[in-house]
Amino acid sequence: MRATPTYRTQEEIYLLRNKIYSAGQVPAVACSLPDIAVRSQKAVQQYSTAVLDCLQRAWKPLVVRAGVKFVPAVTYAVNQGSKTACGIFRKEDYVYYCRANSGIYLDWDQLVEDEGTGPVAAQITIQYLMAHEFGHHVQRLVRISQYFDDRWDRTTGATRLEQMRRQELQASCFASAFLGANQASLNLYDDRLNAYRRAAHRGDDGQPDGVRDHGSRASNTSWTDDAFAAKSPAVCNTWAAPAEWVS
Repeated sequence: MRATPTYRTQEEIYLLRNKIYSAGQVPAVACSLPDIAVRSQKAVQQYSTAVLDCLQRAWKPLVVRAGVKFVPAVTYAVNQGSKTACGIFRKEDYVYYCRANSGIYLDWDQLVEDEGTGPVAAQITIQYLMAHEFGHHVQRLVRISQYFDDRWDRTTGATRLEQMRRQELQASCFASAFLGANQASLNLYDDRLNAYRRAAHRGDDGQPDGVRDHGSRASNTSWTDDAFAAKSPAVCNTWAAPAEWVS
């Protein structure tokens, strides 16, 4: 019998059986966010920094329990055209995680409160986006991202997009595990809970370019609802899920 290639074995260890899945529930860490109107670059920076502090305190013990050294992330409220460690921040970027410097970059101008969204939606949108991008930070720390890269490199077309959806849906799932665990201190009830659900349940159905790389509304709803209730990355193993669960 031919031996399984080493990279396949490592891929199974870090994607399908990663220790983060058995690290336990995300702890409630008494998040304390500023009660400010998110109407400027300074306010977006202040608010996202406070959310990040909460995320770091919550995820650090789980990452350490998974046998990995915890490295903090940083966040930047930037303008379109700004230089980042991952290149120029483009109009279509909106928000992203940059592995080069563990940076979470936010397009502050698209996130400020306006008459159409209001203060609750603006704050909750930042909370969810920060939690999702920090999910990518966790993926990098526990080496999920490294083996996702391997899959990405050896696949094309629809198969490659499926791997991308697994990666993105897992980041959303990690986000909701954190938000569910910290529901009380984040006051995610009533209007704020509904605003969270609008952000978390969003899918890539009907995108103008037709690219399906973040998961459908149904898939996002399923993964994030399960994680919010479980408060744990244990329910976030998108890599072992059948294809129809990551549509």
